[in-house]
Amino acid sequence: MKSTVNKEKLNKYISREPSDWMAQADYYEVNKDWLNKSALIAIKILSTLRSQSITQKNLAESIGVTPQYINKVVKGHENLSLETICKIERSLGISLIAVPAYETSQVIFDSFISSSFSIAKTESKPIGSTKTEYKSESKYQPQEGLIAA
Repeated sequence: MKSTVNKEKLNKYISREPSDWMAQADYYEVNKDWLNKSALIAIKILSTLRSQSITQKNLAESIGVTPQYINKVVKGHENLSLETICKIERSLGISLIAVPAYETSQVIFDSFISSSFSIAKTESKPIGSTKTEYKSESKYQPQEGLIAA
């Protein structure tokens, strides 16, 4: 009798349809890079909403989307466009993503023999990717007592 009752209780929780856990796992594996970043963005948005006492509905209205869309965003399930990210950043007064800065590290002048002008080409590298070296004839040498870049 007791085992029959337990089986009945257990059967209430057993799904009649096959599980799609494998498809979900495959989806996560393929999309894990942006899903992880989306989750981090969601945490920052939720934290900001709480600290500024703003509702998801108010955020949705301020950026022109539905509250359901904001709900997906704060669950980390939405692949956000740059446009949407910028709207959220502007509305909340925060920064969600940052683009690494670049500096011009080398200028090469190509001269054309048949023409009297030259065109400057630049090669960009991430800031801090190479150490700045000063040549002895450079007028930009660091001076003693000053902080060098």
